Amino acid sequence: MNETSAIQALPPPAAARRGRSWPRAGLLLSLGAAVLAPPLLAALSAWGAWDATSRGAEAEVARTADAAAEYARRLLEGQFLRLQRANDVLAGLSDAEIRAQEADWHVALDRVVSGSATPEGDVFYITVYDRDARALVASNILPVAAGRSMMEREFNRALRPNDAPPFHISPVYVGRETGRPYFALSARRERTGNGLPPGTYDGVVNASFYHEQVNRSLQALAASPENVVSLVRTDGALLARSSGLGNRPEAEARIGPGAMLETMRRGEERSVSREVSSIDGVERVVAYRRVGGPWPVYVSAARARSLVSAAWRQEVLPQAILALASSALLLALARAVLGRQRELEGSNEALESRVADRTRALAESSRLMQLAQQAARVASWSWEPGTGRASWSPEMYDLLGLDAEREAGLASAETFFAALHPDDRPRLHDAIEGALRDGTMTLEMRVFRRGPEGQEERWLLCRARLYPASEEAPATLVGIHVDITDRRRIGERFEAAVGAIDGFVYERELNTGRATRTAGVLALLGKDLPEAAAAWLDRIHPEDRAIFDARVTAAIADPAQDRYSAEYRVRRADGSWAWVWDRGRVFRDPATGRAVRALGGLLDVTARRLAEERQALLMREVDHRGKNALAVVKAALRLTPGNDPVYRVAIEGRVDALARAQSLLAETNWAGTGLRAVLESTLAPFLDPGTAPRALLEGPEVVIPGAAVQALTMALHELATNATKYGALSARTGVLRVSWRREGGGLHLRWAETGGPAVGTPARKGFGSRVVDGTLGHQLGGTVRWDWAAEGLIVEIRLPSVRPAADAAPAPAS
Repeated sequence: MNETSAIQALPPPAAARRGRSWPRAGLLLSLGAAVLAPPLLAALSAWGAWDATSRGAEAEVARTADAAAEYARRLLEGQFLRLQRANDVLAGLSDAEIRAQEADWHVALDRVVSGSATPEGDVFYITVYDRDARALVASNILPVAAGRSMMEREFNRALRPNDAPPFHISPVYVGRETGRPYFALSARRERTGNGLPPGTYDGVVNASFYHEQVNRSLQALAASPENVVSLVRTDGALLARSSGLGNRPEAEARIGPGAMLETMRRGEERSVSREVSSIDGVERVVAYRRVGGPWPVYVSAARARSLVSAAWRQEVLPQAILALASSALLLALARAVLGRQRELEGSNEALESRVADRTRALAESSRLMQLAQQAARVASWSWEPGTGRASWSPEMYDLLGLDAEREAGLASAETFFAALHPDDRPRLHDAIEGALRDGTMTLEMRVFRRGPEGQEERWLLCRARLYPASEEAPATLVGIHVDITDRRRIGERFEAAVGAIDGFVYERELNTGRATRTAGVLALLGKDLPEAAAAWLDRIHPEDRAIFDARVTAAIADPAQDRYSAEYRVRRADGSWAWVWDRGRVFRDPATGRAVRALGGLLDVTARRLAEERQALLMREVDHRGKNALAVVKAALRLTPGNDPVYRVAIEGRVDALARAQSLLAETNWAGTGLRAVLESTLAPFLDPGTAPRALLEGPEVVIPGAAVQALTMALHELATNATKYGALSARTGVLRVSWRREGGGLHLRWAETGGPAVGTPARKGFGSRVVDGTLGHQLGGTVRWDWAAEGLIVEIRLPSVRPAADAAPAPAS
């Protein structure tokens, strides 16, 4: 029963005129029921409002938790990519090489992190540790405290065992150098140059998340200071919290026993509960979400229970006041009925008019109350098209920046139209005409809200319904206004972010082939494309279709994959080709595993590819010019007087050795050359596979650094020249055996001649011996030992630094 039905339950005056009389007990019962009906209805309504408010709060924190989980997943994935890039930058380098050139690698790591800073300006830092947990190099500190061991840090201990996970997320620490609290994402170092067997622990690469940065992002996701968003490791370690950690030290923050620990222990993806925080003792409504992917992290979004109660009280208070006022009015009416029952017959006409007016007012209030209950914290309104009469809820005044108490008389269609954006007035007029015709209305529009600093533009979502005229009330349009300014601004920020990249974002519906793309496709290709996915395939360069099929199409077809990445060329509108980087994610049907949707983005990387091509061209030009310079040297040497032929031949041989080294280095862009290639270039005449070889090469594939190739080539040339003139290669039965092996991070090479003329220890060193000692000993920091044995010369050479060739097994003897 509502207030209208309570009033209608009063005895009609016509009955008094017909002489009917009710027993006094029955009259008292009816009047008592009428007086108590409004409070009972208000209590039921308050109960329903509490349920709606609680569910609304749960839905709000659940949405916030979903957004925070997506943020955390992207944050962790981004940091993991930075770790991989750092491993790529330092691949093949030993600890000694890194420490020797710490400043250079510090700059390289700084580029890795500064090149991937977030739009909010957050910059993360990378630190590399050796197997003894001592810092080698960092992106933010130069030099690092190399003598201090971080073995007590959990991320160094967790990744040390042979069965260590691919990554580790640490609890919160306070940086010894920076004094800033952080937690870290760590992974093993890979492909180091320390000579350890594959899979052996050789230190970690550590990416730090500083609290002031992560907490700032969580505060933005919380959307309100009253909400709290946290990141928690599955063992209960608290990683970050939007409102801070209270009085607890950052490094000791953990959540206490409760629903969240139980949720993580059971491995549930999501959960909502009410509990008291172990951090600050506040009772909250909390939503938990597991961060997607392999990450052992949960997020929680919480709202204080007191705030939920306050919102409920704010909604119920007008209803309670209305119910009490109605009860008071009905009580007065009841007393008047009892006191003047005999006199009512003469005033029946006036009473019927007053009851009709009150019934209409109560019916209108009931409709406004019902809409306010369905849309918590939303402005409600009503408007009678026939009379122009308007009524607003207090929230409506707040939306327009009006004072509900001082300006209550301003509720009218004219007042609202005056606050409406001029461009939206025709649209609202058309929408109202459609509502009067069809019965409903939905519209997004802008209003100017009055404020202390002037007018502020706000976006409103309007939903309304037409209640037809009845005997008791005229036709009334009843509606609600929802402030959607924040939602619109989020959409605008997304559009601005997409517009800032040199490319576009796309979404493909794999079942239908329909594709949608952001406006960036116009800037990249010069025109938009049809929605069909085939239109994009026609744009791909014929030579790159195989890359697209192998990287993108195959990833979509493989149920075990959910991401893809590829670089290929596409045709612009003017016929030119653009290089793009296509990176996306595949969404699958959970029941069948079939791919149903692909979401990704394309970046224009044409400038980068052109720069790489220019760099390659420049290297070829440098190589060409270097050879030309050596040719000039040879030409000058040929002009040496004819009375010194031995000198000229020796010098020409050494220049030829330098030219061969130059060619080998050009083939690898000065990145280093294999030792076998250097030896084959020097001893080519004695390695003919068609005859019995005079020179045998035995050893694994190792890479000589670019800076050492020329010096080593000169030394080997001198040894080969000496063997050809005086040693094993000067006799038809002589054999030269060159063998080598890796010693730690260095190289041991053995030059052994047999079958040649008898040799003895020379009285003094010749020019060739001095060249070998000078280039290998003084220039490369190695050692040379000469043994003039009776069966032939043996030379033992040790160099301090070489690199093993990637994925190469020891080569057989030649």
